[in-house]
Amino acid sequence: MKLIDDLDLYSDLVSSIGTGTTNRILTPIECSDLIMRLKEETNESWEKLSIRLGLGKKRKINNLEKPPDTTQIRLFAKLQNLSRKNAYALGFGEVTDVKIGFTIGCFVSDLPDKNDHDILLDAVLFSKNTSKPLLKEDVKKIVLYKKKSPDIPIEKIIQKIIDYTPGVERTYVLLIDPEKEYLDIILKKNIGDDSKSYLQSLVENEFKHNEILSIKLKNNKTLQILLNEQNFKKIESDWKSKNLNVTKYFNQILKRGIENVSGK
Repeated sequence: MKLIDDLDLYSDLVSSIGTGTTNRILTPIECSDLIMRLKEETNESWEKLSIRLGLGKKRKINNLEKPPDTTQIRLFAKLQNLSRKNAYALGFGEVTDVKIGFTIGCFVSDLPDKNDHDILLDAVLFSKNTSKPLLKEDVKKIVLYKKKSPDIPIEKIIQKIIDYTPGVERTYVLLIDPEKEYLDIILKKNIGDDSKSYLQSLVENEFKHNEILSIKLKNNKTLQILLNEQNFKKIESDWKSKNLNVTKYFNQILKRGIENVSGK
């Protein structure tokens, strides 16, 4: 089925990319994937796709003849260049959020080496737990510096801005927002180490072979799930084959897990 004929998925895309939207259903990388799919299926230009999806600066009556602005849709397309290791850690939220800002992901995707993507985005995630988080202007400077001086390791460039010894964490990161009813239940269990074991118990029936290396609640609102590359690809393929987005996929798992644990 073509995306434009899948009304649920198509409406999820349109509602997730709209400016000013607070409750976005899809993550930035999922929006990017669907936009590229739509472009391939329709063979439309970026201008026509921008109009179709309601992206770009609104045109006034006196400039309707001008081509529509394609800046926003091209930013989504840029995410296709981004390493998938931290791609599902991107969000549309504020800089204080657990997630990596959409714009930061776009900046990093300009780097030719995906290993540099991983090192820099790992540093961004690490810095969120410090008094000096890496903001989009910091990341922009790092990317520009690296592009001008490709022989300098990106680790050394990052260290000029924050006190951090970068390395590549080989784990893939998913950041998932539980639905409120599930989050409320999780928060009630959020007492020291008990919360970690409770979260593990919610997913152990679905992932019986230690596919999930770690699951934690960050900032009392977002689940951080760590996997190795093989299991990430396997689980990503699973939710896509079921025509689910990553958030809905894991919320369904949480629902079943809570029902299972409560019934014991």
